[in-house]
Amino acid sequence: MLRWDRLFDIAKGEGGEESRDIIRLTKKFESGEALPEERLELAEHLLKGRNLKKGEKMLMELMASDDLDERLLEEACELLEQVGRYELALEGYHKIRSIDPRRALPVYRMGRLLEMQGKLEEAILHHKQAIALESDNPECYYRLGVSFMKNHQYEEAEEQYRKAIEIDPTHSKSYTNLGYILDLQGKRESALLQFRKAVQHNPKSAEAHFNLGALYGEEGDRGQAIKEFRIGLEIDAASVDGHYNLGLALMNEGRLNDAEEEFKRILKIEHDNVNALFYLGLLYYRKVVYAKALKHLQQASRLNPGNTTILYYVGECFNKLEQPAKALEFYKKVTEINPADSKVYFSLGVIYEKQDDKRKASEYYKLAALKSHGETPGGTMVPE
Repeated sequence: MLRWDRLFDIAKGEGGEESRDIIRLTKKFESGEALPEERLELAEHLLKGRNLKKGEKMLMELMASDDLDERLLEEACELLEQVGRYELALEGYHKIRSIDPRRALPVYRMGRLLEMQGKLEEAILHHKQAIALESDNPECYYRLGVSFMKNHQYEEAEEQYRKAIEIDPTHSKSYTNLGYILDLQGKRESALLQFRKAVQHNPKSAEAHFNLGALYGEEGDRGQAIKEFRIGLEIDAASVDGHYNLGLALMNEGRLNDAEEEFKRILKIEHDNVNALFYLGLLYYRKVVYAKALKHLQQASRLNPGNTTILYYVGECFNKLEQPAKALEFYKKVTEINPADSKVYFSLGVIYEKQDDKRKASEYYKLAALKSHGETPGGTMVPE
């Protein structure tokens, strides 16, 4: 039971009208007069107000009672899903299924929850059961396809997406995922066709535009790729992948200032995004702003210390800033992690040539040439 002295804590931070609703519902709950739908509404307010324990407890009590009909029980399960209490939601869907074993929806949702928990074999079983109950529902086939795809059963997934499309030729999500599978198989033209159909049937799908843009980019049509990425970002401006792919496409087009804006937008969404930090660093390196490049690359390296590409460019920045000792430190880290990286040996040669150590410079240039041809050098290495 909620205590009266907790009313103001519950309402704290809520809008005026919503606060009044919480107080009204709590009074009815305390007096025992609240109807099941009012108790459910109060639980939702509590969950939204981050009073999770109270909200969850109320939902559990409701679900354990016989007060909820199927509709309200479904709403309770959906609320539990929203706060990540998947096991409790599963219990609720089990209860709905026991009430009416012929309904596909609770079975479908149980499959989706199991899939989200990584229990793919169980999810596949539930989605098959949902199809047996409602064989004309494209969403059931689509979801089974997703579970198969996550389980790396691509042929089975493709079959389910095609069945969903056969039932509903406008099922955009199935076209998108089918395109993804065809792309994995190297069938670029077929994949492109599926992504175009996904956009055609759901022009408001950011994911469809992003996938279409990525495939255009792989095909070398960067202009069309940029166009699709921009359309996708108009729909979903918070998509990190969308900004990232657009940034790369712009960078490859030589539009460094535009690319810079996209990577900065990512950092506003995720301040510790390694890819955005690295590409901003690389972008500044190409713009010959080495101090700024170094700052971003060092941040990326702290987040991903074993990445040799990041370490190499940190070394390059120190080299350009005439700090050879620091550059050598990072180049050597690269050789320790990846001894086959030919470009780092060339950079080591450049450092020693600047220091007028012709013997070491020559040795490292030779190593770079050997490594670039995949050869293993014999003889004695230059002592450090």
